[in-house]
Amino acid sequence: MKPAGVVRLLITAGAVLLLEAACRSGMVGRGSMIPPSEMLAELVRLMGTDGFWTQIGSTLRNILAAAVAAMVAGFAGGATLHAFPRVRRAVEPLIASYYALPFFVLYPLFIVLFGMNAVPIIAMGFLYAVMAMVTGTLAGLDRIPPVLRKVGRTYRLGRLQDALLIQLPAAGPHIFTGVKLALSYSVTGVIGAEFILASSGLGYSISFAYNNLQDRTMYALLLFVVVFVSTLTVLLHWAEQKVHHRSGAGRGAAARGDAGMAEKLIAGGVIALLILGAWQVFHGLAGDEALASPLVTAQRLGSLFGNPVFWANVTETAQALGLSLLISCLGGGLAGLLIGASRSLSDVLEPLFVTLYAIPKVTLYPVILLFFGLGMPAKVAFGALHGFIPMMLVTMGAIRAMNPVLRRSARAMRLSPMQTLSTILVPATVPEIVTGLRISFSITLLGVMVGEMFASKRGLGFMIMNGISVNDTATMMSVTVLIGLFAVVVNSALLALDHRMHRA
Repeated sequence: MKPAGVVRLLITAGAVLLLEAACRSGMVGRGSMIPPSEMLAELVRLMGTDGFWTQIGSTLRNILAAAVAAMVAGFAGGATLHAFPRVRRAVEPLIASYYALPFFVLYPLFIVLFGMNAVPIIAMGFLYAVMAMVTGTLAGLDRIPPVLRKVGRTYRLGRLQDALLIQLPAAGPHIFTGVKLALSYSVTGVIGAEFILASSGLGYSISFAYNNLQDRTMYALLLFVVVFVSTLTVLLHWAEQKVHHRSGAGRGAAARGDAGMAEKLIAGGVIALLILGAWQVFHGLAGDEALASPLVTAQRLGSLFGNPVFWANVTETAQALGLSLLISCLGGGLAGLLIGASRSLSDVLEPLFVTLYAIPKVTLYPVILLFFGLGMPAKVAFGALHGFIPMMLVTMGAIRAMNPVLRRSARAMRLSPMQTLSTILVPATVPEIVTGLRISFSITLLGVMVGEMFASKRGLGFMIMNGISVNDTATMMSVTVLIGLFAVVVNSALLALDHRMHRA
């Protein structure tokens, strides 16, 4: 094991021992958490029962099905978008806003279309995973070095030969990153859907234990999730290192250019019509009980605009989102700068943060409620839990990719660490920090929505969850559309700023 790995192991062991001591001494009450040793003992007991493995088997089958479907569809979608750059430019704001959408509102539709079985859960996992594969495929195809494309033309390779012998091997590392993220997001989507909506599976078992005050069982199952996700993350990281090679590390070879405003408006209009058409088709197949029509949704949204209670919920969500973004972006960016400035510290901590982020955060909802209670603190915690680590990791990556000449210049001028941070590191990483802001915004918004769905009695997320509980599909869809439009508008502005910063 490398020295960084030994340090990570010691940090993990120290954290577990510290938590054990805090629980045993009463610093952390048993009403909030039980000692890790008791979690492990209960998990061992559960693993000796048939019901435990039945639930685990159900979840693993759903994860595998969702991941495979997302990988196939995501690769095809990414390759198609790469082949049609104008279409790609038009849908870029939608791609950037994708993870801000609460896909759980579509569960009634999936129930009507597919029935009460595992397919709706698999569909949820698929929706969460497919866009990660699309973006990974696009990143890989963008970074095929131009010289390799020329080699294919020089040897007069056919399209299939060029794809199999040149493009796929060159794009392999980035495509595998998409595979890794798709599998991780499948775990999140499936376990999250089971936690909220299902009647079987690992997520359902955690929710059932929480609702029935079975704290020992709940924490034992959460421990299993942490161990499972950590093991999966380590294995995927090892496999990623095996497939990584320098031929795929080139910077974007495909010049995408900028579309004019008229082209963007026309493309946006066409995409909006296609979405509305598909929406109307699914409404016709499923009916009002599963999915409100676009017209009914627009009418309900109009009526909500005249309701003071609706605007009170909007204000609640805006406050929670603002606080969460402040913690995620400012705190995550600053932590990324400080950790990224030390190569050894970055090597030790980055895998730990990646593993922590891979844990399905919706399963931590009982723990968040125990520590923060219902209301604004829990929502802010959910939002920050989603956005803090991605912002930190993007900033750390920006520091790592910075031109080494800048660091040598700081040493030559004998700048202090604070001067190096303010005059060298921050200005050099501003473009990547803007990218981190864009990524962090969408997933922080999703985190706030999840927090409001489970840890609040106010806000837009609460309105969605209340609509699900009483089957008010018009309210569900109208609030979801409003969130989606807000996310697209903000992400469009951030994308424009992102492109401008990277051209500067």
